[in-house]
Amino acid sequence: MSDEHGSNGTPDANGPAVQTPMLSEVPRKRAAAWGEPLMKADLAWTRFEIWLALTAFGLEAFSMALWVALKGFSAAADSPAALVFRAATGGIVLGIVTHLALRNRPEELRTRATTAAVFLGMFLAKTWIHFGGDYASNVLNWYQQASFLTLLGGLRGVGTRLTMLLALVGGSLATGRGRHIVIDVLTRFVDQKKRLVMALVGWFASTVVCFTAAWGFFDHISIENFGARADDTAGGKIGQVVHQLEEDFFIARKQMALDMTAAPHVLLHAETYSDWLTGKEWNAWLDTSGFAERYGKEETEALKIPETETRAPLIVLPGRGEPRGELINAAYLVFPIGLIVIGLRFLLRCLLVLSGHVSTEPDESEEWNEHARPGEEPLHVD
Repeated sequence: MSDEHGSNGTPDANGPAVQTPMLSEVPRKRAAAWGEPLMKADLAWTRFEIWLALTAFGLEAFSMALWVALKGFSAAADSPAALVFRAATGGIVLGIVTHLALRNRPEELRTRATTAAVFLGMFLAKTWIHFGGDYASNVLNWYQQASFLTLLGGLRGVGTRLTMLLALVGGSLATGRGRHIVIDVLTRFVDQKKRLVMALVGWFASTVVCFTAAWGFFDHISIENFGARADDTAGGKIGQVVHQLEEDFFIARKQMALDMTAAPHVLLHAETYSDWLTGKEWNAWLDTSGFAERYGKEETEALKIPETETRAPLIVLPGRGEPRGELINAAYLVFPIGLIVIGLRFLLRCLLVLSGHVSTEPDESEEWNEHARPGEEPLHVD
C-alpha cells in the first residue's frame, strides 16, 4: 500500500509501518549547465553509432547470404552441395508460400500443409538442379573478380571488414553507456567520493591506453600497408597514408563507375562478365575517366587494347596492373579510428560525471539517464 505522498508502508516488527521513499522522492542533484552540450553530443553520437551498427549488421548479413546463395546455385550439378542447397531452398520457399497462402485456414490444416510443402520442396530438388547455375556463377565471378567488391576481397572480404567495424562500434556503445567490462569489487567498499576518484582515474587511464594503442596500430599499418618508412616522422607517416587514401578514393570512384555500366550487361542481360566490354568501349572510357590527367597521357595510352578484343570491367593502373584488394589496407584503419573513438568516449564520460550527468554508483542502472533530455536534471542518489 502507499499513502497520499507516494511512499510505501513497510510493516515494522515493533511498531507502525516504516515509510520508504519512492523513486520520485529521492533527492536530485542539479547537473552543471556546462555539461549539457556534452550530453547532447553524447546522445547524438550514440544515435549515430546505433544507426551505423544496424547498417553494418544488415550489410554483413546480406553479403554473407548473397555469397552463400550464389555459391550454392553455381555449384556443379553433380555435387552433393548443389543438391543439398537446392533441397533446403526449395523446402524453405514452398513452406513459406504455403504457410502464407493458408493464413486464413484452420491452424491444423495450415501446419500439415506447410510441413508437406517443405518435404515436397526438398524432394523436387533434382528437378531444377541445372536452373540458374550459369547465371549465378557469372554473377559470383563478376563480384569476386571484376567489381568494386574485388577491391575489398570479394563478398567474404566485405563480411570480414564489417565484422571488424561492428566489434569496435559495439565497444564504443558499451563504453558510452557504462556497460564496458569493469572489475568493481573494490569500489563497492568505499564511499562515494573515493568511488568517484577511482572511476575518473580509471577512465582517464583507459583514454590514455586507447590513444596509445591507436597510434601503435596506425604506425604499424602506415609502414606495413601504406609504404611509409619506419624512420619517418609522425607527420610523414600521416602524409603517406593520406596520399594513398586519395589514390584509393580515385580507384574506388572509377571502379564504381565501371560497375554501373557493367550491371545491366551482367544482371539483366546475363552476358558473360568478362566478354561484354570491348576494346573500343574500354579505350573510350579511359579517355574520359580522368586517367590521363592523373597518370599522364603516355601511361594511359599504354593501358589501351585493340578494339576487337574484350576484357573484364576491372580498372588497371599504370605500372601496377589490376588493384585487387586495394581497399583492404584502408579498411585496416578502422582499428586506430575505433580506438580513438573509444578513448574519446572514456574522456567524455569523465566530463559527464564531473558535470553531474552520469552517476558512478556501481549498482545504479543508467537507464534513469539514457532517456533524459539535455537540460533536465538527471537523478542522482546522494
